[in-house]
Amino acid sequence: MSDGPHKSLPMRVGWKKFAKCADKAAFEPEQLADLAIPALEGDWREDVAPHLGVLGKLLGDSNQPSLFAGANSAELESLKRLSPGNSLWHAVVDAVAQAVAGGRSGEDALLDGATKALLDRGARGVRQVEEHYLRRTKEARALKVGKRMEDGISSAPIAQTARRLLGIDRDAAASPTPKLQGLDDGVRF
Repeated sequence: MSDGPHKSLPMRVGWKKFAKCADKAAFEPEQLADLAIPALEGDWREDVAPHLGVLGKLLGDSNQPSLFAGANSAELESLKRLSPGNSLWHAVVDAVAQAVAGGRSGEDALLDGATKALLDRGARGVRQVEEHYLRRTKEARALKVGKRMEDGISSAPIAQTARRLLGIDRDAAASPTPKLQGLDDGVRF
């Protein structure tokens, strides 16, 4: 007997855990939302964090306007070469470019871009898990897992997570998933 399709899922540990819990009806939607954040954070740490300083320097500080503030689209587009093939980094750069084109600058553009890119990555991650489950299990199970993961992503505090990952909201520490201690902490009836 197999341990479940999440074991062979070709994604990072956070996504495997998120998929495993979404596959079990015992997990409440709030718990799934809590599990979506570590999955997205893991992708951010690996794909975006190493290059974030360059993007921040290019955008400048929105609190100190200057004659040359803001980045043009060619400069932003050139940042994609820092990590070719990295879809999350490219999504961040594209979303920041859209924010800059819409009149935002500095920290505001970066926050807007990070939030949109994390939402995009969440949606793509759910599709990737659902496709994997479709290959390994029955269609109904795959659709159920996909729906539960979508609900988790949609109710997760993505904007707050983006603020924390960018270092804008230093007071909000990562809130770990609470560990359940006794029988009364288990599944609600």
